Amino acid sequence: MDPTFMREDNLHIIITGESGGGRTFLVRKGLLRRGAAWTIIGILLLSAGAITGCYHWRQNSTLRQQIARMEQVNTGKDQNIARELDRTKAELSRIRLQRLRVIDRYETRIAKLQQEKAKLFTASINRLDERNKILKTLMDQIGIKINVDEDPGHSGGLYIDPNIKAGNELIDTTDRYLSLLQQLPLGRPMSSSITSRYGRRKDPINHRRAFHAGIDFKGRTGDKVHATGSGVVLRSSFNHGGFGNCIVIRHTNGYKTLYAHLSKRLVKVGDRVTRNQVIGLVGNTGRSTGSHLHYEVHYHKKTIDPMKFLRIAKLLSK
Repeated sequence: MDPTFMREDNLHIIITGESGGGRTFLVRKGLLRRGAAWTIIGILLLSAGAITGCYHWRQNSTLRQQIARMEQVNTGKDQNIARELDRTKAELSRIRLQRLRVIDRYETRIAKLQQEKAKLFTASINRLDERNKILKTLMDQIGIKINVDEDPGHSGGLYIDPNIKAGNELIDTTDRYLSLLQQLPLGRPMSSSITSRYGRRKDPINHRRAFHAGIDFKGRTGDKVHATGSGVVLRSSFNHGGFGNCIVIRHTNGYKTLYAHLSKRLVKVGDRVTRNQVIGLVGNTGRSTGSHLHYEVHYHKKTIDPMKFLRIAKLLSK
């Protein structure tokens, strides 16, 4: 018998059949032990791999669930953001439309105001034009000439269609008129009635026909007498020729005014006075039959009818 076959470190495996025959397999115990060890190791490795795989599978499943939940949350957020963007766009569109409507209303209002302004400006210019034409006519009647630049390309008066240029020219012309009118002896020295007019009349003292060089205003002693235009006091004294206390004021363009029979003079020679300034008080001094004011207008040393100037003042006051 083979001694190798009989060694204790060998393991004999005998396989027999029903017929009595069999086969013997010789397996070394060390090899078997190593195989068993490797098998156990393999089983352990497989078990560890299975456990690790199961763990990772569970982790992956959890991660997938978390990712799914996150995607669901993100989808909800995206939907919310989309809805918010839609609302924002709608609100912006509404605001833009509202802004356009407001702008349109304001533009319409501004256009309407501009039209109204143009109408008012035109009406004002037309009124000023008519007023100036009346002034020019009246001033021509009393012999006053004012240099006014006329547009040779237009006819029918001094002025052109009412626009800004025409308005400025019209205002300049008006300023020249008003500047001159402010210095002319216009208006009434008193508000009382006129008792004697300019021209030939019966003298109240000797009852003879005589020329009255001014007009007389009814008054009581102490009533206020007003300057009829701006100017400088040329005389303020007692006149023994019949005027009694009298004041003479020199105005522009060669005009002078005289105020006679005063009870008191309130200005002195050289004083500058303005229209409607109180310069004296009504009296009965000089050649007079009772308290009244004798008022004269002189133009280049000649007396003229003061009623022309009173009529101009009346028109200006309308």
